Formats: sequence, structure tokens, C-alpha cells
Amino acid sequence: MSNPHPTLMWEAAAYPGKTQQLLTWVREVALAELGDADTRLFRSHDDRVVIIATSRDATPPRVASQPSELVRRPPHQWLFEEVVTHP
Repeated sequence: MSNPHPTLMWEAAAYPGKTQQLLTWVREVALAELGDADTRLFRSHDDRVVIIATSRDATPPRVASQPSELVRRPPHQWLFEEVVTHP
């Protein structure tokens, strides 16, 4: 069964001491790029930031911009579709 609302998981690993700046960048740039997708923002204790964004339509959400000066490596992005737990 295909999910008509694709979900993106975007994950970036900030340079030590840059997590707060990365969160600011995510709020100002990445969330704007995701438009009206339903988004949730997370951070970890090891300087990682994760966005979970579910499209309101069939268009897959993506973050095109790169916060290169704030991250140890390019962010990873994966698209998911929801799986029905009870067939």
C-alpha cells in the first residue's frame, strides 16, 4: 500500500559547539523549504539535529540547501512511507 503522504527524515551532525546555530539555520532555512509539510524537530546530546517532515500531499518533501559551515558532513535525507500496522 502506497502512502499518499511521503515522509522525510533529514539528519545533520553539527560541529562541536555549533548545534544551536544549526537549529537556528534549520528553523530559518530548512523549515521554510519544507513549506506546509507537517514537521517535527529533534536534537541529540551528540550534536545531531533531525527533522521529520510529512507532506500534506503526494509531493516528497526535500531540503535543498546545505548548512556546510555548521556540519561535519553533508546532511543525510531519506524518504519513507508509512506502513499499516494492522492489515
